[in-house]
Amino acid sequence: MSLRVYIILSLLPWIAEALAQRSLVVVNAETKVPVRDVQVSVDNGPETKTAWDGVMLVPDSFERVHFVHPGYERRYVVKSELRSDTVCLLPNLNAAGEVVIWGHRRFQERMANMFKPSPQEEERAKLQQAIPSGPNLLALAAWIYDMTIGPKVEARARRKKALREVRKKEAELERRWEMLRDTIGYSRQTE
Repeated sequence: MSLRVYIILSLLPWIAEALAQRSLVVVNAETKVPVRDVQVSVDNGPETKTAWDGVMLVPDSFERVHFVHPGYERRYVVKSELRSDTVCLLPNLNAAGEVVIWGHRRFQERMANMFKPSPQEEERAKLQQAIPSGPNLLALAAWIYDMTIGPKVEARARRKKALREVRKKEAELERRWEMLRDTIGYSRQTE
Protein backbone atom coordinates (compact mmCIF):
# COMPACT_ATOMS: atom_id res chain seq x y z
CA MET A 1 0.00 0.00 0.00
CA SER A 2 1.11 3.49 -0.62
CA LEU A 3 1.89 6.17 1.90
CA ARG A 4 -1.24 8.10 1.04
CA VAL A 5 -3.49 5.18 1.93
CA TYR A 6 -1.75 4.78 5.31
CA ILE A 7 -2.15 8.48 6.05
CA ILE A 8 -5.83 8.46 5.11
CA LEU A 9 -6.52 5.34 7.16
CA SER A 10 -4.74 6.78 10.20
CA LEU A 11 -6.64 10.09 9.95
CA LEU A 12 -10.03 8.46 9.35
CA PRO A 13 -11.04 8.06 13.05
CA TRP A 14 -10.25 11.71 13.80
CA ILE A 15 -12.10 12.91 10.69
CA ALA A 16 -15.11 10.78 11.57
CA GLU A 17 -15.12 12.17 15.11
CA ALA A 18 -14.81 15.74 13.82
CA LEU A 19 -17.63 15.23 11.33
CA ALA A 20 -19.89 13.48 13.83
CA GLN A 21 -22.80 15.77 14.50
CA ARG A 22 -26.03 15.44 16.31
CA SER A 23 -29.32 16.90 15.15
CA LEU A 24 -31.45 18.67 17.76
CA VAL A 25 -34.97 20.07 17.45
CA VAL A 26 -35.95 23.06 19.60
CA VAL A 27 -39.70 23.09 20.46
CA ASN A 28 -42.12 25.07 22.62
CA ALA A 29 -42.66 23.12 25.89
CA GLU A 30 -46.42 23.85 25.94
CA THR A 31 -47.43 23.44 22.30
CA LYS A 32 -44.62 21.16 21.03
CA VAL A 33 -44.30 23.44 17.98
CA PRO A 34 -40.75 23.93 16.62
CA VAL A 35 -39.23 27.31 17.42
CA ARG A 36 -37.20 29.11 14.79
CA ASP A 37 -34.48 31.75 15.20
CA VAL A 38 -33.29 30.49 18.59
CA GLN A 39 -29.71 31.60 19.19
CA VAL A 40 -27.63 28.55 20.04
CA SER A 41 -24.12 28.64 21.47
CA VAL A 42 -22.21 25.36 21.78
CA ASP A 43 -19.50 25.36 24.49
CA ASN A 44 -19.50 29.20 24.48
CA GLY A 45 -18.43 29.13 20.84
CA PRO A 46 -19.89 31.07 17.91
CA GLU A 47 -23.65 31.51 17.89
CA THR A 48 -25.93 29.96 15.29
CA LYS A 49 -29.69 30.10 14.81
CA THR A 50 -32.22 27.34 14.40
CA ALA A 51 -33.85 26.91 11.01
CA TRP A 52 -37.53 27.43 10.25
CA ASP A 53 -38.31 23.92 11.51
CA GLY A 54 -36.36 24.36 14.76
CA VAL A 55 -33.59 21.98 13.66
CA MET A 56 -29.92 22.62 14.35
CA LEU A 57 -26.72 20.57 14.27
CA VAL A 58 -24.31 20.32 17.20
CA PRO A 59 -21.02 18.41 17.30
CA ASP A 60 -21.29 15.06 19.06
CA SER A 61 -18.43 16.06 21.38
CA PHE A 62 -20.20 19.05 22.97
CA GLU A 63 -20.24 19.65 26.74
CA ARG A 64 -22.85 22.40 27.13
CA VAL A 65 -25.37 24.12 24.83
CA HIS A 66 -26.93 27.52 25.57
CA PHE A 67 -30.35 28.43 24.04
CA VAL A 68 -31.60 32.06 23.92
CA HIS A 69 -34.82 33.44 22.39
CA PRO A 70 -36.66 36.65 23.33
CA GLY A 71 -39.99 34.87 23.81
CA TYR A 72 -38.60 32.00 25.89
CA GLU A 73 -36.62 31.47 29.07
CA ARG A 74 -32.87 30.92 28.66
CA ARG A 75 -31.80 27.32 28.90
CA TYR A 76 -28.49 25.51 29.36
CA VAL A 77 -28.31 21.86 28.41
CA VAL A 78 -25.41 19.61 29.48
CA LYS A 79 -24.57 16.55 27.40
CA SER A 80 -25.43 14.11 30.19
CA GLU A 81 -28.85 15.80 30.63
CA LEU A 82 -29.83 15.35 26.96
CA ARG A 83 -31.75 12.06 26.54
CA SER A 84 -33.44 12.63 23.15
CA ASP A 85 -33.05 14.86 20.11
CA THR A 86 -35.71 17.34 21.31
CA VAL A 87 -35.03 20.37 23.52
CA CYS A 88 -38.06 22.09 25.09
CA LEU A 89 -38.07 25.81 25.86
CA LEU A 90 -40.47 27.37 28.35
CA PRO A 91 -42.34 30.48 27.14
CA ASN A 92 -41.38 33.70 28.90
CA LEU A 93 -44.36 34.95 30.90
CA ASN A 94 -43.29 38.59 30.62
CA ALA A 95 -42.68 38.43 26.88
CA ALA A 96 -45.16 40.04 24.58
CA GLY A 97 -46.67 37.95 21.82
CA GLU A 98 -46.85 39.03 18.23
CA VAL A 99 -47.24 42.79 17.95
CA VAL A 100 -48.95 44.35 14.95
CA ILE A 101 -48.38 48.06 14.42
CA TRP A 102 -50.78 50.04 12.29
CA GLY A 103 -50.07 53.51 11.06
CA HIS A 104 -49.21 55.60 8.08
CA ARG A 105 -46.01 57.15 6.86
CA ARG A 106 -46.17 60.81 7.76
CA PHE A 107 -42.81 61.53 6.15
CA GLN A 108 -44.07 60.55 2.70
CA GLU A 109 -47.22 62.61 3.25
CA ARG A 110 -45.14 65.66 4.19
CA MET A 111 -42.88 65.18 1.20
CA ALA A 112 -45.90 64.94 -1.10
CA ASN A 113 -47.25 68.19 0.33
CA MET A 114 -43.87 69.90 -0.13
CA PHE A 115 -43.82 69.12 -3.81
CA LYS A 116 -47.48 69.99 -4.32
CA PRO A 117 -47.80 72.99 -6.65
CA SER A 118 -48.69 76.36 -5.14
CA PRO A 119 -52.01 78.06 -6.02
CA GLN A 120 -50.16 80.45 -8.34
CA GLU A 121 -48.58 77.53 -10.22
CA GLU A 122 -51.99 75.86 -10.52
CA GLU A 123 -53.44 79.07 -12.05
CA ARG A 124 -50.54 79.29 -14.52
CA ALA A 125 -51.16 75.69 -15.49
CA LYS A 126 -54.77 76.53 -16.30
CA LEU A 127 -53.70 79.23 -18.79
CA GLN A 128 -53.43 78.29 -22.43
CA GLN A 129 -50.11 76.74 -23.25
CA ALA A 130 -47.92 78.48 -25.85
CA ILE A 131 -46.86 75.10 -27.18
CA PRO A 132 -49.85 72.89 -27.93
CA SER A 133 -49.70 69.39 -26.63
CA GLY A 134 -49.72 66.46 -29.00
CA PRO A 135 -47.54 65.47 -31.90
CA ASN A 136 -45.53 68.19 -33.63
CA LEU A 137 -46.58 67.74 -37.26
CA LEU A 138 -44.23 70.40 -38.58
CA ALA A 139 -41.23 68.68 -36.95
CA LEU A 140 -42.43 65.33 -38.31
CA ALA A 141 -42.69 66.79 -41.83
CA ALA A 142 -39.20 68.32 -41.52
CA TRP A 143 -37.79 64.99 -40.37
CA ILE A 144 -39.43 63.13 -43.27
CA TYR A 145 -38.07 65.77 -45.69
CA ASP A 146 -34.56 65.41 -44.22
CA MET A 147 -34.69 61.62 -44.50
CA THR A 148 -36.18 61.26 -47.97
CA ILE A 149 -36.19 64.28 -50.29
CA GLY A 150 -33.64 66.55 -48.59
CA PRO A 151 -30.46 64.70 -49.62
CA LYS A 152 -31.62 64.48 -53.24
CA VAL A 153 -32.45 68.20 -53.38
CA GLU A 154 -29.08 69.11 -51.84
CA ALA A 155 -27.23 66.88 -54.30
CA ARG A 156 -29.09 68.45 -57.20
CA ALA A 157 -28.25 71.95 -55.91
CA ARG A 158 -24.57 70.98 -55.63
CA ARG A 159 -24.60 69.63 -59.19
CA LYS A 160 -26.22 72.85 -60.48
CA LYS A 161 -23.65 74.97 -58.67
CA ALA A 162 -20.79 72.88 -60.05
CA LEU A 163 -22.30 73.13 -63.57
CA ARG A 164 -22.53 76.92 -63.24
CA GLU A 165 -18.87 77.05 -62.22
CA VAL A 166 -17.89 74.85 -65.18
CA ARG A 167 -19.93 77.01 -67.57
CA LYS A 168 -18.33 80.16 -66.16
CA LYS A 169 -14.87 78.68 -66.73
CA GLU A 170 -15.90 77.60 -70.24
CA ALA A 171 -17.15 81.12 -71.01
CA GLU A 172 -13.90 82.59 -69.65
CA LEU A 173 -11.82 80.18 -71.74
CA GLU A 174 -14.02 80.87 -74.78
CA ARG A 175 -13.53 84.62 -74.30
CA ARG A 176 -9.75 84.17 -74.02
CA TRP A 177 -9.74 81.92 -77.07
CA GLU A 178 -11.64 84.50 -79.04
CA MET A 179 -9.18 87.18 -77.98
CA LEU A 180 -6.28 84.94 -78.85
CA ARG A 181 -7.81 83.99 -82.17
CA ASP A 182 -8.52 87.59 -82.99
CA THR A 183 -4.95 88.57 -82.26
CA ILE A 184 -3.56 85.57 -84.17
CA GLY A 185 -6.00 86.09 -87.00
CA TYR A 186 -5.20 89.77 -87.13
CA SER A 187 -1.51 89.10 -87.25
CA ARG A 188 -1.97 86.58 -90.12
CA GLN A 189 -4.01 89.06 -92.06
CA THR A 190 -1.33 91.70 -91.80
CA GLU A 191 1.38 89.45 -93.18
